[in-house]
Amino acid sequence: MKRSRVKTGITLASALLLAMSISACGTENSADKGGADGAAGSKNTAPAAKAPVKISYLTFRVGTHASAKMEEEQIKQFNAKYGNEVEVVVEEIPSDAAYVDKIKILAASGDVPDVVMGKDGINDVLIKGNLATPFNEYLDKDAEWKAAIGEDALASNTRDGKIWSISDQKQNIGYFYNKEMFEKAGIKPAETWDEFMSNNEKLKAAGFVPLALMTGENAWTSNLILAAMIGTNGENGKAFMNTLHPTDFNTPEMIQALNMMKELLEKYTTKDALGAGYANAANAFSQGKAAMIANGPWMIGDFSDPTKSGEGFDKKVGVAAYPNNSLISTYEVGYMIGAKTPETRDAAEKFIKFKTGLEGQTIALEYGNVMPVSSEVQPSDALKEKYPIMVESITVAQKTQLHYRTLDSIVYPNVTDAWKNQYPKLVAGKATAEEVAKELTEIAAKNK
Repeated sequence: MKRSRVKTGITLASALLLAMSISACGTENSADKGGADGAAGSKNTAPAAKAPVKISYLTFRVGTHASAKMEEEQIKQFNAKYGNEVEVVVEEIPSDAAYVDKIKILAASGDVPDVVMGKDGINDVLIKGNLATPFNEYLDKDAEWKAAIGEDALASNTRDGKIWSISDQKQNIGYFYNKEMFEKAGIKPAETWDEFMSNNEKLKAAGFVPLALMTGENAWTSNLILAAMIGTNGENGKAFMNTLHPTDFNTPEMIQALNMMKELLEKYTTKDALGAGYANAANAFSQGKAAMIANGPWMIGDFSDPTKSGEGFDKKVGVAAYPNNSLISTYEVGYMIGAKTPETRDAAEKFIKFKTGLEGQTIALEYGNVMPVSSEVQPSDALKEKYPIMVESITVAQKTQLHYRTLDSIVYPNVTDAWKNQYPKLVAGKATAEEVAKELTEIAAKNK
């Protein structure tokens, strides 16, 4: 009887051990399966992390570009804040002109980047090619972002009720001048165009090259002066420089301005101005080889950059409005959505919103001396101390009474492309101002 009880006890213990073993195995297997079917176990029950949406972005603000630091910082801070949601795949393009050419080539094949800067007529190319998405719906859902940009900036990039691009800066553009050279020549910033031309002659007589001009690329520094000459020439000139896509260049104001530019290019600029690019003109001024350059406040950082300017050069630079108390005042075209899928469009919008919202505008001001579109964004005390000429630029802008736009912002893209060919013909005497105006009109007519 006793033996039987012992045997029974052993049998029960064995059965219990077997049951526990089976139970343990079953629990382990269930946990393993739980990751696959989500039905059992506590391991891997959270959904897998969603990979960031990749968007493509080409930028010319690299290397020695005046806005390279600004671009780098904006992307850095965006990645820190939204990198787990959006991955910005950046392709660096060596210059503004190369960027414009590449985007136009990509547009011809219908394959533009997800985020596009619409400068130099690119906005027209994308709109015409049905390659861009308007921002209306995004802005309607985000009153804070809409307010940060402002009605005027939005209106500047609106066509037929559709907002095609978001401006990232307000361009208040006069010209910079070398105060030492002006003092030695016995002159001050001109109040009239007759005085402006006289100043050039006095600078030349004092042994200085008056102007840092260029006719290559989009003829930027030259065309800023041309725009000022036209925009200050009566009501008709002002109206022309505030008209989107002018088609008739055969005007007295344009012809007079072209003749004045011919004289400037012949007598008062560097020897390499014909065919020169922006970098050539910027270097001529920053290295003390020219007394004046027409350009915006984004150039201010160059004046204290030892890789671009001599020591103490920033102390020699002043800023002035154009004659007739006038200034180029316009909004940059800004960023466009070129993305093709709903997912990439939303990601592109998030990136653009960061760059153009209050955060992005603040970064642009502090790192790139870029005028914000919102009055809420003000220069820090540190920026004012580091770049007093920035404060001077703002003061000059506030005092001006006559405003007009850049040629790049109003003409068709093919007209922008034409300047690099028209100026050399004008200076070489192969075409008169009237003939250049006629040819520009014919070029503009090709867009109809």
